[in-house]
Amino acid sequence: MPIISLSSPYLSYIGLTSLDGTTGRITRFPEANIDTMMREMSRMVGEGVRDPTVQRLALEATAASKEPISAVFNFVQSNFPYKPDPEDSELFIHPRRMAQDYFAGNKRGGDCDDHAMWIAAILGSLGYKVRIKIVDSSGDWDHAFAQVLTERGWFSVDTTDKNRPLGWIREFR
Repeated sequence: MPIISLSSPYLSYIGLTSLDGTTGRITRFPEANIDTMMREMSRMVGEGVRDPTVQRLALEATAASKEPISAVFNFVQSNFPYKPDPEDSELFIHPRRMAQDYFAGNKRGGDCDDHAMWIAAILGSLGYKVRIKIVDSSGDWDHAFAQVLTERGWFSVDTTDKNRPLGWIREFR
């Protein structure tokens, strides 16, 4: 099971859609490949880390906790349900849009890449070093999850399954 870095060129997708956090504008990439998708995810996480609304959400999620990684994990897992993308499409929801919707009372769900971007942006806005890992077990993008750098090394923060604890890693065969 290869874990793909943020620059892997050998997978291709049709129909990437990006929902911008500021304008709500939908950007379509008719012939998106894995490089295009990874660049878009990286851009969105980078913008989310610096976004005041995401930073506000991060402070709210961690206000009553001495364990910020755990607090953010529980916050995302509890407030943003897993919701698959529409059939035959890939939708990315900007962390800014997710935070805006949360503060407006709309709990938006998303699939694994959205969860990975959301938690990476929130933890990144708190000063943590984060990365997103892509799992490929079948010649197709199977799963995305975030990791955060701790004093003990990289730690997985996959929030897609409400029944799984902090640190779990999905198995693929």
